[in-house]
Amino acid sequence: MSFLFRGAQLWRWTTLIALAAILAVTACTIQLAPAYDPALVNGIRTVNNDIMQLYATTGMGVDKATFPQRVDEYNRIIGAVDALALESQSRPVPDSAIRDKVEQAFGQWLASNPTPPTGRDEALSLAAAECADARKVKRAPTLPMPAPQAQADTRQYVPASASALKQVSRAMTLLRDTDCAHGLNNGQVAANKGYTQYFVSEALFYENFLQR
Repeated sequence: MSFLFRGAQLWRWTTLIALAAILAVTACTIQLAPAYDPALVNGIRTVNNDIMQLYATTGMGVDKATFPQRVDEYNRIIGAVDALALESQSRPVPDSAIRDKVEQAFGQWLASNPTPPTGRDEALSLAAAECADARKVKRAPTLPMPAPQAQADTRQYVPASASALKQVSRAMTLLRDTDCAHGLNNGQVAANKGYTQYFVSEALFYENFLQR
C-alpha cells in the first residue's frame, strides 16, 4: 500500500511539473507576439517584384490612352498590398519588453534612413477626382490617411510594417490615378518608385527583425 501511495504521489507531481512546463512555454509564446511570419515576408517580396515590373513598364513615360492595359495590374497590386497590411496589423500586440526592443532597432534604422516627405492628401484626392472625371464616373470622397506610425505606448499599436505597407498602397494608388487622368512621365515614375521602395524596405526591416 505504501508503494502504491508513493507511486500515486509521484504521478501527481509529474503531472503538475508537466503542466507548469506547458504553461511556461505558452507564456513565452504569447510574449513573443507579433511572431515572425515568413509567409508575410514572402508576400511583401513578391508584391515588390510586381511593383518593379510595373515601374519598368511605365518608366519611360506612358500615354493615358494606354491606361486600360495597366489598370488591372494596378488594382491587383494595390489589393495585395492592402491585404498584407491587414495581415501585419491583425497579429496580437507584443508585450512591452519585446515591443521596446523592436522599436529601438527600428528607430536606429529610421535615423540612418530618413523618412521621405509624405504625399499630401490633397494630391491623392485630386488625382482620384481627375481620374473619375476622365472615366466619367461619380467622384468618391477620399478619406484622410492615418499617421505613418502609431505611438508605441498606446493600446492601438500598429506595427511599422503595416504602416509602411499602407504608404506603399497610397503611392501606387496615386500613380494609378495620375496615369488614368494624364498618363505618366519618367520623372513622376522615378519619384514614385523611390518613395515606394523606401517603405517596402521599412516593412521588410521590421518583419525580418522579428526573426531574431
